[in-house]
Amino acid sequence: MNLNVMKAVLTLSISLVLSSISYSQIFYSDFEDGTLQGWTNIDTSTIQLTVEGNSPSLYLQKECDGTNSPIGEMTIINTSEWVGNYFYESGGNEETLINIDEIYMKNDNDFDLYLRYGFTGANGYMVVTTDPIIVPALSDWNIYEQYFNIQFPSFNNLTIINDTTGLPFLEIFNNVHDLFEDVVEFKIFHNENTTFEGENLNGTLQIGDIFTYIFLSNEEENIDKVQLYPNPTNNILKLKLPNESDGSVEFFNVLGENVLSKSLSLTTTQINVSKLKSGIYLVRIQTKNQSIVKKLVKI
Repeated sequence: MNLNVMKAVLTLSISLVLSSISYSQIFYSDFEDGTLQGWTNIDTSTIQLTVEGNSPSLYLQKECDGTNSPIGEMTIINTSEWVGNYFYESGGNEETLINIDEIYMKNDNDFDLYLRYGFTGANGYMVVTTDPIIVPALSDWNIYEQYFNIQFPSFNNLTIINDTTGLPFLEIFNNVHDLFEDVVEFKIFHNENTTFEGENLNGTLQIGDIFTYIFLSNEEENIDKVQLYPNPTNNILKLKLPNESDGSVEFFNVLGENVLSKSLSLTTTQINVSKLKSGIYLVRIQTKNQSIVKKLVKI
């Protein structure tokens, strides 16, 4: 498909997305200003990185020479335009967020590209997408999507690079959460294996657009109105929703174990937590259009 047509499709999809949902953050590179828009090699140099094509069909290109060097590695990074908070937080609550990336690419190489996204946080944690985007060899411009999310008590399509041996689950989860609250580097690279480095190959990376949006449904705009009280509590906990809705509530201990589950059908629900041990719990509240996580102290 023609790159110019691709960019028109992207513009339409962005308009539809923004008209139907609330969003917290948008990261977008289209290279139509003729600049690299913050993309560099892993050493922050821009050698062998160029903007090619003619407006409105400009694209980023990296020519890799296959040497054991930043120029030879099939990786580009961004430490200026794609950094910051990838989370939406309302009223200090940790929310369930979905991250969808669309990337427009072609592959002039005689080998398939296995594209992965890597994120580094200010806290030193690193994660990479577990499943790669596969761009077939000698393929024309096409749209590819990458999906991953963080929803307690699990990560979907994310692999932690750091050694987490012996760490409690809640500490690991909080560290990954903190990573996405303050991303300091985003990288795109080719590697068939789940690692944090690109392969050193003689080949080309060509990217027309990169678009990431993190969104919530319209109903989640009322997310800060969800109430858990009293907190701390020792027996009866009341849960109040802004709107009447069917759903569920789940309690997880610091090991990530589900220790209590209840169905929701009214705006206000009373839950007996007297049998829970004293300590801190994460409470996940799910309805048809929202999912949030709140902390509870059981005394």
